[in-house]
Amino acid sequence: MLDHLLPPSGLPPWTGGESHVNRLQMAVRSFRHDPYAARTAREFTAGALRAWELEQLIDDTGVVVSELVTNAVRHGTRGVQHSRACPEVKVILCHTERSMLCAVTDPSDQEPCLREPDYEAESGRGLQVVDGVSEMWGWAPLETRGKAVWAAFALPGRGGRHLEACH
Repeated sequence: MLDHLLPPSGLPPWTGGESHVNRLQMAVRSFRHDPYAARTAREFTAGALRAWELEQLIDDTGVVVSELVTNAVRHGTRGVQHSRACPEVKVILCHTERSMLCAVTDPSDQEPCLREPDYEAESGRGLQVVDGVSEMWGWAPLETRGKAVWAAFALPGRGGRHLEACH
């Protein structure tokens, strides 16, 4: 599953240059027919971070996951036809020695767009929030179809606040 998010040209950008990841922990949750998907995703994320003893990341990661799930439900499942039921949105959390990644997948191939917020609108600032709260964010098309939008966080005391994209 994680291999769908890795760029073919090298290390994933959220690892902060870790050439050898000794410890990788993952948690995955799928959402279908959940009218409270963003809240459920925040609760799932908080539970995983507590289990990994990363309580200091709960607030920021919860906000980011909530925004990404909201975008996936609003935009990533719109107009997508599935042979069965409702399109799936998935939250994937990955924890390494120095970084934390949250990714949200949806069935749409449409690229997410960071845009200038309309301060009079009630919505449209989700990616601005993600950009402001996370170390870095990006997206990748999935092998089968759809995309994953991800955001990365450096772990406090383990590598500082300077994750660098690997090229």
